[in-house]
This record gives sequence, structure tokens and C-alpha cells, in this order.
Amino acid sequence: MRKIFLCFALIMLSAFPAMGETRNYGPLTADIPSGWTIEQQGSVTVIKSLSNNASIAVAVNSLGDATLTDIAEHLYIQMSGKNLEQDEDGDYMFTFTNTSGAEGLAILTDSQEGRYILMSVTGYGNDEALNDEIDKIIDSLDWND
Repeated sequence: MRKIFLCFALIMLSAFPAMGETRNYGPLTADIPSGWTIEQQGSVTVIKSLSNNASIAVAVNSLGDATLTDIAEHLYIQMSGKNLEQDEDGDYMFTFTNTSGAEGLAILTDSQEGRYILMSVTGYGNDEALNDEIDKIIDSLDWND
């Protein structure tokens, strides 16, 4: 179940020690740097920068009768995704453009408990300081037990 976070850490190139306020929200605990907020929006935990130029969203939902492939294909179409790929662990990844025009990366994984996890990141790019903050948040993500 935690492999999604490892996958993101690898994708984001490197992990940095987490610094900031540790916050529990919904199913997650995260270290939130100054200037970032965290809130629950239905089944989605959203962490975003104060200037709204970056965000991390994590949703945990039931698979129901669908397979992870079914859900990945549905979300790929719904989010107007590009470059849908499945990795060796069975996780799906694709890029997308959100309603504000920001490019993002989505990763979809099976939690092995009849649920799937969708994580998306926007704002990762040319701003190294912002990239570092995103990396630190992702590295700090953990499930509340």
C-alpha cells in the first residue's frame, strides 16, 4: 500500500528530510511546510501551496466491481490524460492538464484492500525551491494506522 509513495519519491528524483508541521488529515499524515495548506475535500486530501502554484492530492476510493485497469482507463479519459503507462508493479501513471492549465502527474495503485489510491501532483517543474518543497511533502506522506 505504501509503494505509491516510494514510486513518487523515485519519480521526483530525490527525497529530502521532511521539515515543517506534521499534520493528520483524513487517512494521511504529512509534514506541511510554512505557506502550504492541507484540507479534506470529500474522499480527497489536498495539500497546496499558499500561492496555489502547486498541489498534491491523494484520494482513496473503493474499486467496487471494477479492476484497476478499468479505473485507470476511465480516469485517463475523464482527466484528458496523456501517456498512460503501467509499470512493473501494476501501477498506472499518466500526465494531465488541470482546469487551471497546470501540467500534472497522476499515479493510480491498488491498495490490495478492495480500494485504489489516486495521487496527483501539479506544479513540479522549473522552480527548484518549489520542487524541493513538493519532494519533502511526498517523502513525509504516511498512512494513519
